[in-house]
Amino acid sequence: MKASAKKIITAVLATILFALGFSASVYALPIEQSAAIQALLDDACRVSGVPGISISIIYKGETYYFSSGYAGRENDLAASESTLYELASVSKAFTAAGILLLEERGLLAMTDSIQKYLPWYQLTHRGQPVDMQSLTLNHFLHHTSGLTNGTHMSSIPQGGTPDMLKKTVEKSMDIGLSFKPGERYEYGTVNYDVLGLVIEAVSGQSYEEYMTGQVFRPLGLNSTYVFSADAEATGQLAKGYRTSFFITSPYDAPEFAGNKPAGYIISCASDMARWMNIHMGAISDIPEELKAVIGKSHQGDTSVEAVGGMYYAAGWMVNADATIIEHSGQNPNFASNVAILPEEQFALCLLSNGTNMNTRLAPSVKNILDGNLGQPYSMSVKQLIDVVLSSAAIIACILAAAFFLLGLSRKKRSGKQKHDRKRILLSAVWLVITIAALIICLVAPSLAGNDWTTTLVWQTYGVLAAPISLVLLFASITWFVYAKPAYTLLQTER
Repeated sequence: MKASAKKIITAVLATILFALGFSASVYALPIEQSAAIQALLDDACRVSGVPGISISIIYKGETYYFSSGYAGRENDLAASESTLYELASVSKAFTAAGILLLEERGLLAMTDSIQKYLPWYQLTHRGQPVDMQSLTLNHFLHHTSGLTNGTHMSSIPQGGTPDMLKKTVEKSMDIGLSFKPGERYEYGTVNYDVLGLVIEAVSGQSYEEYMTGQVFRPLGLNSTYVFSADAEATGQLAKGYRTSFFITSPYDAPEFAGNKPAGYIISCASDMARWMNIHMGAISDIPEELKAVIGKSHQGDTSVEAVGGMYYAAGWMVNADATIIEHSGQNPNFASNVAILPEEQFALCLLSNGTNMNTRLAPSVKNILDGNLGQPYSMSVKQLIDVVLSSAAIIACILAAAFFLLGLSRKKRSGKQKHDRKRILLSAVWLVITIAALIICLVAPSLAGNDWTTTLVWQTYGVLAAPISLVLLFASITWFVYAKPAYTLLQTER
């Protein structure tokens, strides 16, 4: 009778927690902590407008899952630990494991020259050829090659054909390096596409075949995919969204198959929990060679200066003693973050099908687990930028319409009047301001090494709408000034 009563009580508790939106494995936590974590995620969804979030937590040897919102808002598909998301740049840790595995097997050395595997690959710096023999695989692994997001993001071609990886690496040759190899660390997503192509050259397999057969499945990551079609076939693939002008809507981003090693592996919170446990040494049922690879992947490159106290390791940002291991990611319509604190027996993976949210919730969740339940959600910088730019665009458009209509009214009242010098001069000044603003609007992305096509894929539409609205406002002011003689502009109308 006692055993039966315990089963009934357990079933009732599990049912209550499920109704509250908690994952079934959460009931091992005190109800207050579970409720606080769930409230934090619900606030994140509400404030950011992101449709869905799934997280996995490792804490003192236990694994917990929480989700909020929807994998697909249109079909009311709730997010869960089984929901599949694009990992974005969190993918890099997997690619790093893949190439370090080849080193572990003696098939390459990370100190090898890139030309040993891609003899046709040539790069330049300030118009001069780079000594490719001195450019090693480690330079790409640690983002010290000179390929950076600031100069090479726009070179990533769109497409989904099998040759896109090679095309992506080939396109990176068209733009000079931002600095000499080994000079410093600066993040560049294309570095890992180069490593993906090396994996193909050495293994004799496609990147996708190698990663699935040699990395994912041996690690027991059976819900991690490299083809979106395979992920979609499970019925668990989340729909991607983006936010502009305070509205979150579905967004079918262009396909960048050639950027897959750097940002387009697909997984779920449950597989990512196993991945984090592997990195924490809590899972032993994996090949010994992969255990060695995981250990190597935490070794940061200390040959260059740390950025924000963090070094780049192999697909991870780490501090000097590897007590913090983390990486964030953002694709046009997905976002992610993984934070591992081995000494504190804590790790968290956050996956989202929108980019507007603050993904760095690990400190807040850790505080809740430590007993500090009241953890507010803070708006992300990206959302703040969207709010500012969207508001500026709307205000500028309203003012532009007002000045235009006032100009029409003035023109009608003024009739045909002689063009005095002050009127012409002031109109010319505003015309110059308008033209200058238009030119700045056209060339702004190139100042950051991008173009408008790339910018509009990755950023809120407000980055274009705001400057265009400003140009329209200046044009309307020009018309308003021109519509009436300049000497009357400073006079009170009677």
